Amino acid sequence: MNGIIKKIRIFPAKGSAGIELAEVKLVKNSGLEGDRHASGGERQVSLLLAGSRAKILETEEQGLCFSRFKENITIKYEPEYEPVSLKTGDELTIGDAALEITAEIKRCHDECVLYKTGKSCSLAGYSLFAKVLKSGMICVGDRVRLNQQPCRKQRGMLFR
Repeated sequence: MNGIIKKIRIFPAKGSAGIELAEVKLVKNSGLEGDRHASGGERQVSLLLAGSRAKILETEEQGLCFSRFKENITIKYEPEYEPVSLKTGDELTIGDAALEITAEIKRCHDECVLYKTGKSCSLAGYSLFAKVLKSGMICVGDRVRLNQQPCRKQRGMLFR
């Protein structure tokens, strides 16, 4: 599975619109240099698949997360609108840097209409969180590669 970085943004302060960059340094165990979330933990970097915002806008209800989620890195995969089967524990290589997917969706907000009615989050399958395993510079246009693991156990089943 391969993709390309379409957009990189950092958010220096809470509530900021974000700053779009052509390149940025990913810092091991921290996140994107200059981003307010670069402080360790499991959600150092937020990722979104390109085209998913347009796809979600086609749905009747987008949910609260859709307007609140601000990704650091937008990745384009082909076909663009198909959910990518990245799962928690998957490792990605971008340029010299490496990331591990740590969450497939963010926590739902109590005030979200989708959450209140028990419907699925509109970001499901499109938004991801990751931690930085290896520092390195990344640039718009860089290839995003899923590091193939020969065999892994996930959710009680064996996958190859």
